[in-house]
Amino acid sequence: MWRFLDIDKIDGFYSAALFESIGKHVGSGSSPETILFWRVKSPVVYLGYHQCVEDEINAEFCSSSNIGIVRRILGGGCGFCDEDQILYSVISREGGVIPGDIQAAYKKVLSGVVEALVTLGAGGEIEPERNAVYSKGRKISGNAQGRFDGAVLINGSLLLDFDFEQMDKALKNPTKNLRPVSFAREGMITLMDMGITDIGYVKISLRNGFEKALGISTKDGALTKSEIEMAEQLLEKYLHNDWIYKMDIKHSLRKSSSAPLPRQSG
Repeated sequence: MWRFLDIDKIDGFYSAALFESIGKHVGSGSSPETILFWRVKSPVVYLGYHQCVEDEINAEFCSSSNIGIVRRILGGGCGFCDEDQILYSVISREGGVIPGDIQAAYKKVLSGVVEALVTLGAGGEIEPERNAVYSKGRKISGNAQGRFDGAVLINGSLLLDFDFEQMDKALKNPTKNLRPVSFAREGMITLMDMGITDIGYVKISLRNGFEKALGISTKDGALTKSEIEMAEQLLEKYLHNDWIYKMDIKHSLRKSSSAPLPRQSG
């Protein structure tokens, strides 16, 4: 029996610390396998672990607009998120129901998102090239994957509504993870675009979709004291510039060390 957690609106930085903490606990066997839902209280850009802030994000705009930059422990691309998206993390143990093969893992988990969209009357299909789910030919769900400490995590978003203007300003290339389009608005669709506005029904459909796709059942649960304590400790890392700009710093140091030495005049 898997655990289901819906913690609704939380801080974006804390969300990254939380799903890392849950992953560590699930991987060690001290917590049950978990489906986690949340929304962010204020806008953030989630950055893939291997990405550079400088390459992907207009950091000055984000700073002046109170948009957080959250480097997650998972790979994948960056995405702008606000309260109008349901964010999810499907957290399994290695060797469990999520396949070891990366693409097979995406296919299994994202089938749950497609199931939800079918239930909602929107319809959907997996776009394997971008590890995304599309509805009516446009992207409605982006996803990322990570494996650490015995756990497998697949995280993603489902668009209830979307602030395209903010995303266009926050990201340097807002169409990067879309099928070829001139503007992000052309390549993305929301549930609200299709007249679907009942967030409670959307959450139920998404939970049921994951259960069907994974062949599992879930029961409502709560965070453990240990998970909360670890998340609070990990939060310090996510707030620190050394972590946020981790890959920028790494690339800068690599460039410095590979730069030719100045010639000595003799």
